[in-house]
Amino acid sequence: MNTFNALHKYQRLVFAMTLMFLVVGLASWFTMARQEDPSFPYRTGMVKVVFPGATATQIEKLITEPLEEQLAEVDEIRRMRSISRDDVVIVIVELLDRIYDTDTAWDRVRLALDQAEQDFPDGVVELTLEDKRMDIPAVVLSLTGSDDLVALAEQAELLKKQLLRVPGVSRIEINGDPEKELRVELNTETLNQLGINRDQVVAAIQANNHIIPGGLIRLDGHSLRVVSGSDVRQLEDLKSVPLTLANGQQIPLNAVAHIHMAPREPKTAQSYHNGVRAISLGIITRRGQVDALAFGQALRQKADDIRADFLPLDIHETFFQPDYVAERLTGLQWNLAGSIAIIALVVIIALGWRNGLVVAAILPVVAIIALALYNLGGGILHQIAVIGMVISLGILVDNAIVVVESIEQNLQQGMSRRESVTATFSQMAMPLFSSTGTTVAAFIPLLLSKGGTGDFTRGIPVMIIIALIVSYFISVFVLPLVAEYLIRGRKKKSSRVVSRLSDFLVQVTRTKGKRVLLLVSVVMLAVLTLVPSLKLQFFPAADRNQLVLDLTLPSHVTIDESAAVSSDIERSLLAREEVTSIYRSVGASGFRFYYNLNAVPESPNTARLMINTANLAANQVLIHWIENSLQALHPEATLVAKRLGQGPPTPAPIELRLQSDDSQALYQATDQVLKILHEMSGTDMVRSDLDTGIAEMRVEVDKPTAEALGLRRDQIAAALFAQTRGLDAGEYRYADNPVTIRVRSESGEHTLPQTLASTSIYNAAGQPVPLDTVAKVSMGWSPAVIHHYQGQRTVTVLSELAPGAAYNEILNALNEALTVKPLPSGVKMQFGGDAEGSGDANSAILKTAPLGIMMLLLFMLLEFNSFKRLGIILVTIPLAGVGIIPGLVFSNSPFGFQSLLGVIALTGIVVNNAIVLLDAIDARLKEGRDIDDAVDAAIKARTAPVLLTTVTTVLGLLTLAFSESTLWPPMAWAIISGLLMSTLLTLLVIPILSRTFLRSKAI
Repeated sequence: MNTFNALHKYQRLVFAMTLMFLVVGLASWFTMARQEDPSFPYRTGMVKVVFPGATATQIEKLITEPLEEQLAEVDEIRRMRSISRDDVVIVIVELLDRIYDTDTAWDRVRLALDQAEQDFPDGVVELTLEDKRMDIPAVVLSLTGSDDLVALAEQAELLKKQLLRVPGVSRIEINGDPEKELRVELNTETLNQLGINRDQVVAAIQANNHIIPGGLIRLDGHSLRVVSGSDVRQLEDLKSVPLTLANGQQIPLNAVAHIHMAPREPKTAQSYHNGVRAISLGIITRRGQVDALAFGQALRQKADDIRADFLPLDIHETFFQPDYVAERLTGLQWNLAGSIAIIALVVIIALGWRNGLVVAAILPVVAIIALALYNLGGGILHQIAVIGMVISLGILVDNAIVVVESIEQNLQQGMSRRESVTATFSQMAMPLFSSTGTTVAAFIPLLLSKGGTGDFTRGIPVMIIIALIVSYFISVFVLPLVAEYLIRGRKKKSSRVVSRLSDFLVQVTRTKGKRVLLLVSVVMLAVLTLVPSLKLQFFPAADRNQLVLDLTLPSHVTIDESAAVSSDIERSLLAREEVTSIYRSVGASGFRFYYNLNAVPESPNTARLMINTANLAANQVLIHWIENSLQALHPEATLVAKRLGQGPPTPAPIELRLQSDDSQALYQATDQVLKILHEMSGTDMVRSDLDTGIAEMRVEVDKPTAEALGLRRDQIAAALFAQTRGLDAGEYRYADNPVTIRVRSESGEHTLPQTLASTSIYNAAGQPVPLDTVAKVSMGWSPAVIHHYQGQRTVTVLSELAPGAAYNEILNALNEALTVKPLPSGVKMQFGGDAEGSGDANSAILKTAPLGIMMLLLFMLLEFNSFKRLGIILVTIPLAGVGIIPGLVFSNSPFGFQSLLGVIALTGIVVNNAIVLLDAIDARLKEGRDIDDAVDAAIKARTAPVLLTTVTTVLGLLTLAFSESTLWPPMAWAIISGLLMSTLLTLLVIPILSRTFLRSKAI
């Protein structure tokens, strides 16, 4: 029993399995996880080390350098960027692109941190690693309505507890929490009068705030816990802590101090909703497990249910990703449905209503079953997966067309229905397997490529490969069973246009082969002359009605000044009709609400505004106004307004990293590059992270004098720190949550320099010693921020692109300028941004290309077993590559990664067309015809199917080509242009080469 007879015998089982997968696919459509874009592996993390009181230079030497030395030994780390500033260093760590087991890699990073910590000086209070920075909140809610930030933060915690009950929530992060501390503000004048110093106050608080267990007693076989209540649990307890004077008299602590709950200092990041101070909650869902649309509905319902419980406070939707998911997927679903309808209509017109309907029915069947398999494999429905399905439609229908056409031809030759489908199965199973295999092989490099770009686009090859494989099985194993009942032999009416084209191709390839090859060569060379006019673009901007405005002030500016300046800017923006709402974060970048958005480490001199605009058109209008008007009103700030991007995140399209051990040369090189970019057309918002420094008050202790008066240098430093920042005196159990007790002066960080210079320090004998008697106080200037890249001091120059500009044009012009006047000796320059991202993406594909090429060759050799035929087919691949150029030029689309996707898709389609034509030639040669007759017959037989495949693919992609999306038109136009041009050239080149190199004998 042959394979088809077995299929025929168990056809009910075949139909039942097909129906089962259809049901699974339909169920998957309604139940599978949904999101707008793919998620990235956790390859980016942030290390934070806090060393209170240390300067940026001290941080660099004592913390950053030993930390980077240990991290450099972790093989999984690709690169590191560090920012050393007063009190803290932040290191952004990126793992290698090939790392997917990120948990194990981050464990190795933790071991390196443990090793580095052993070399840290005393006084380091925090060492943390945040390795889940790639998570994006699905929803951001803002709580407003109270000027009491401490009370507002407490309500935010209660709101968090309520929202954690919503199914699908993984965790909730809070931004804008002032982080309470119990402040004991000492009246210095009163202390001096009573002869009490700060150390005595701290010691008294600690002595009265111990947690001492009372133990257990046993009564009748039961345990009874004894609670001594030795710690401070009420504010009144702390206020009444006794202080002993020199005469033995005791006074309460509140006699010399103002004791109250207050926001922590130094102040933490602040959050604002439409100009009103807020506490914001970022709600993060379980990765890959949640339908964003259903989650959004559940969260909104929960917020509505509990809203009354938080009155008079207001709960605002600052950001709601499920709405964007719904909008994106709905648009793409219409694209998919439109493509299916267009292709079905073309097939019905070309094949007749009966055969056309059979083939057209294959489209939704394959799409639904492919979705079922994608879901069963853990796939998530996002825009990349849907696009993969749209691209595959025109390709997958080819198998069904070939099978139906073959069955009909057999029927016309007098075979019965059973004989015709049996013959078709025997004739077409292997050729279709090879042609499907070659198309699959074309997508293997993209499937296996690693890195951010590969992770972002992997849904396309996955969905296309699944759809192609399903298409093969449905067309070869299911369609013949259906066709036996539905397809009838009919006298086929050939299209007059196709007949004339076939006759023309026969005549031209027979008599003018050399001229045609010469003409094809000339056309290809002419098209290649258009390459210099192509603009390069890694990924385009996103099509969202949102802008991000980053504000940077000089590095010595406080968070309060950043809040004031950003507030002025926010008011100006809210007054414009293009703006609907603004979320502002001061001192940090706030929530990373979009996958492509770079999170900026905490910095008091920065702010970020997420601006919701009325529509897409408003984005560019607003950017122009910010650059040309708003920036002029705030010359003290650097304003960078930009649309959200697509693809893996980059700091800016133009990123230049300047490195040197010579600080002076580095500063000169930075000025030189900045000047070149500022004067260059095509650049926009040029800036650098070069530090402007910070003023410092230097206290140089006279060691002999200090020791003679009973003081050590560390005592003096501790006393100054206590005056400004304050001393940690333990913890206060506030609602069972520990809150730091901070003892400091009333003025704290607002202490005047002259006041600090005249402060008194108590020696071991309890005698006050004025600071100016043991130390010299002077003013100076030092770095406020020190940047490292891969362990070396670095200055980064960034630039956005003006509308219509391309990064390759800017970098070429920069290189030309630096050729005329090179950078100072010893300065190295590295390209980052789009150039680096594009290079990484291309490199990742090139690494896996050999496997794809090998599979492509193996499938073709399996089909033809001939190197000549293999060579003839390979000639068509350059035709596809060259063919995309006119489409990109005339549609004014840049060449980027999406266009490269188009080239990859084209390779499979064009090779498939060549195989179909060459297989027909070989079939005639096996019948004993001479080469010219075989080629003529193949042209007449295969021109229509090849053209039909081309037309269905082109028309199916028109919905993407004319869509409002910024991401997919370049890819669609690349495929459309390349396919139209390469199809025509293939129909000319393959016959000519076959006539030239193939022999007139059976094979």
